[in-house]
Amino acid sequence: MKSYKFVNILFILFSVVFTFSSCGKESDNSNEQFGSDNSKGNESVENKVIDDSDISDKSNLADGISDLKFGKGLVPSFLKGENQIIEAVSWNDKLGENLIVITLTDERIIKGDERIKELLIYHYIVKDTSSEVLWKSYDFVKDCPFDITLEFIDSSLTVTDLDGDDIAETSFMYKLSCRSDVSPDDLKLIMHEGQDKYAIRGEMILKINDEDPSPGSMIIDDSFNKTKGIFKDFAIEQWNKFNKVFIGEKYEK
Repeated sequence: MKSYKFVNILFILFSVVFTFSSCGKESDNSNEQFGSDNSKGNESVENKVIDDSDISDKSNLADGISDLKFGKGLVPSFLKGENQIIEAVSWNDKLGENLIVITLTDERIIKGDERIKELLIYHYIVKDTSSEVLWKSYDFVKDCPFDITLEFIDSSLTVTDLDGDDIAETSFMYKLSCRSDVSPDDLKLIMHEGQDKYAIRGEMILKINDEDPSPGSMIIDDSFNKTKGIFKDFAIEQWNKFNKVFIGEKYEK
């Protein structure tokens, strides 16, 4: 048993080294023109909703926000590129008509054995005849010789008005790793209010069979200490809600 645990620790340490060298640091770019590679700024927003079969109206769930709707059908055709659309949400607030689109690329080869997978999230402000990007969030896993994990956490996309200023806060979570063994994924929570960004980063909880679960980790970005405490409280609540992964005889999310 001691030998098994020692070997397992070595594998985890080995995997962590590759994880740190292969997982990208998420970035934000504000006021860019359209996140889709093939699209340009000031395009028409006519026929914005092209498929309403996957739209959930939750207009009454957030104070200070109106017309809150979730669903991939909210994404207009001119914003649909080659990337897979994972989730979308739209609403109205003091900034105008908002649309967030979460996209994920397929895992692909860059050069030789170099592989990459990317997560891209865009926040659009939709106007009468045009749209502009309020912010873009980007992260990736690349140069990974093992298994690539980069996944949006289902149901983690939120739209709130915690401080009641009629400008929505949004948050979402995703996990990423490059690993060859049973070791915890990295976990990230990204929150915005307007162009202001806040983040929590760490490791997911991991349980192997009947062993005691790993505690995971949570590193709260200093940006949370420079804003309203209610934002930090909500982000920690979300983190604890979705940081639940067990691997072994029982598997839960």
